[in-house]
Amino acid sequence: MSKKKFKFNFKVVLDAPVTVGFVLVSLILCLLDFQFLKGKLSQSILRSPTSVKGDLAFIISMPVSYFRLVLYAFGAANWTALLANLLFLLLLGPAMEERYGSIVIGIMIFVASLFSGVLNAAFCTVSLRGCAPVVFMMIFLNAFMSFSKKKIPLSFLLIFALLISYEIIDKTTGSAVGIIICIAGGLCGSLFAFLTSPKARAAKKAESDKGSGLLSKAEKAAYLEELDSQSPRNKKPAGRNSKKNDDDDDSTLVGTLKF
Repeated sequence: MSKKKFKFNFKVVLDAPVTVGFVLVSLILCLLDFQFLKGKLSQSILRSPTSVKGDLAFIISMPVSYFRLVLYAFGAANWTALLANLLFLLLLGPAMEERYGSIVIGIMIFVASLFSGVLNAAFCTVSLRGCAPVVFMMIFLNAFMSFSKKKIPLSFLLIFALLISYEIIDKTTGSAVGIIICIAGGLCGSLFAFLTSPKARAAKKAESDKGSGLLSKAEKAAYLEELDSQSPRNKKPAGRNSKKNDDDDDSTLVGTLKF
């Protein structure tokens, strides 16, 4: 008997390009910063601006201050904080990107990072480093699917509490104010989920199809059956007295319509 050979017929698929791209960019920048540049990127670009009293105040006349409002999300205070945040992203990001689409998730990430950066530049004296606002945004997006059913999942409460505890212990966000800013940024970014809900898009598409006069297959079949039943060839005479010869029949056979 011949032995069957096992063939490895699997291929790697890029399921979440925005999430994976964000993770790869963060890894590359932090690797360059920690290993080769000795923290120069973290000191210059990969930090959010602070208020006037902080060590990295936002200056309107400096273009680099505007880049810092977003680019800080790619940085991290240390390898532990970086790997923890990226692990959360890889666990939550692909499912949310499949649900809402890559473009929408990219916009949400940008809004969450920008909103937290602006709040930090206005109220906090310590710079933000890392993608904590983006992680909170992913957690909120994951919980919104259960909120629509008037349920609060226990897993959401646990992961939310664990992430806040980690931020407090590791001190990556600096203080309680920084944690509140990250939560606010994540909540602001996730609000786009209400505008781009898959159910809302499906309902809008169905409404547009209905308004354009398009019929489904079932509707077409019912319509054809109704036309065929009303055809003169299918009408039965009421009695013997009402029966007419073919020559005396005034009706004209038209037939059925076909789509």
